[in-house]
Amino acid sequence: MKKPTRLLPCALSTCEGICCSDGAYLRPEEERRIHRLVKRHAEHFDHLPPDYIIEPGPDDPPGRKTQVRAHRYRNKPAHFSDTRCVFTEADGRCSLQTLAVAKGKHKWAYKPAGCWLFPLISDDRGKLVPPPRHKRDDPHREGHAYPGFVTYTPCGGHAPEGKLWWHALKEEVAYFKIWQYED
Repeated sequence: MKKPTRLLPCALSTCEGICCSDGAYLRPEEERRIHRLVKRHAEHFDHLPPDYIIEPGPDDPPGRKTQVRAHRYRNKPAHFSDTRCVFTEADGRCSLQTLAVAKGKHKWAYKPAGCWLFPLISDDRGKLVPPPRHKRDDPHREGHAYPGFVTYTPCGGHAPEGKLWWHALKEEVAYFKIWQYED
């Protein structure tokens, strides 16, 4: 039996939202929702460039994603870009999340699923896939030049002193169950 991954809690003060370094890949309905929100709440999103959602590069997954801007992290893996999602605020919080909270909604009501689920992913059958325990199993591993993503982030890498992943991410797991039926 495989030992489960253990995780430390997310701490924006140390990671600076490094999980947002490549922007967010969007489902079509998420892109439409974001465009509506930006239009309705322009003052909240005055930090965005005009092209805040873009076509990804040829080596990226299909679909569209949020634009990124330059950002120098205090501590990052060498293979990560010096960029972050344009929706990220100076303190590492997501402006889609801060708007949801300001409007009295659930904090993840406006965020793309891939963002609030991180470091979990949902497979093709709609089942949650936990973060891998070992770097060699990182789903984003592309060889020596790009050895992975999830396992290189502070909240996605296995930490022997951390909590079992389903305890560390109990809020995400619970919200996923609700989100599946609302979506």
